[in-house]
Amino acid sequence: MRDRSIPLILFTLVLTFTFPLFAGDRSPHTDWFQKAGYGVFIHFLPDDEASFAKVKDFDVGYLADQLESVGAGYLILTLGQNSGYFNPPNSSYDAATGYRPGERCSTRDLPMELFEALRSKGIRLMLYLPSQTPNEDGRAQAAFGFPVGKKDQPIAIESARKWARVIREWSVRYGDKLSGWWFDGGYDHVGFNEEIAGIYAEAARAGNPSSIITFNPGIKLVRHTQAEDYTAGELQEPFDFIPTSRWLDGSQWQALTYLGSHWSARDVRYPAERWAEWAKKVVSGGGVISFDSGPSWDSSQGPIGSLAEPQMEILGEISTALKNR
Repeated sequence: MRDRSIPLILFTLVLTFTFPLFAGDRSPHTDWFQKAGYGVFIHFLPDDEASFAKVKDFDVGYLADQLESVGAGYLILTLGQNSGYFNPPNSSYDAATGYRPGERCSTRDLPMELFEALRSKGIRLMLYLPSQTPNEDGRAQAAFGFPVGKKDQPIAIESARKWARVIREWSVRYGDKLSGWWFDGGYDHVGFNEEIAGIYAEAARAGNPSSIITFNPGIKLVRHTQAEDYTAGELQEPFDFIPTSRWLDGSQWQALTYLGSHWSARDVRYPAERWAEWAKKVVSGGGVISFDSGPSWDSSQGPIGSLAEPQMEILGEISTALKNR
């Protein structure tokens, strides 16, 4: 009798390598992430020439020491967002838009320097990027084939492929120095779908096939795409969200919320004890939490990029609670 298992095996291998967007289901690449338990997310987003100049003043060593002192397992850094200013260089972006090096993409490679500062401390680096060009820069929108206007625009497949070239350049440059991506703006109302997710996932894993990836559908905690490894999990009021399993429909359970009164704020909205109690429940249930903490933009309030002391106290209490669970 003919062995029918061989064609089936070959078909499975073809599917695996032809459609990498399915690689996110219960991905073993999230094991380190789940073991880390929690990490820190910072919005360091220049919005004009004056704040863009402060990319050069970011004190990577000071921030790395802070993160080590509170036991953070990883850092998620924003590359850029709406304004059109980016923290590292990217020649693909400059070539597409016609901007000069250093005009919109910093000549300082902040992610690379952060990786070097974090590596010896055992802290991983991940990056944040929107799923489309900056929505406040019409020149960039037009260059990548998006409609021009100060709002999130529909994502066409060809525009996604052009934006993926920018993603790929960063991915290849950082290679296995980079452990993952958090992509914003994967909204239904802009036409984000599995094909676009697959295009971005392939580009994001070009430098490191083990990179973990997620796409944000908005304020909810769900598995959004087959391409993701973990849930984006954007939450404003998080305390009612507790995992019953490490996996949510095949994605690693992860929540992202903010310690301050809003994203990137440096104040405190809830007592440290409440944050620590929730974190303990989430991590004990197999989940992961990323805490948005506000970086300093004013050297009189601490080195540029450093975290505020009230938020450091919360992170320290969270770290202690997780060690003692």
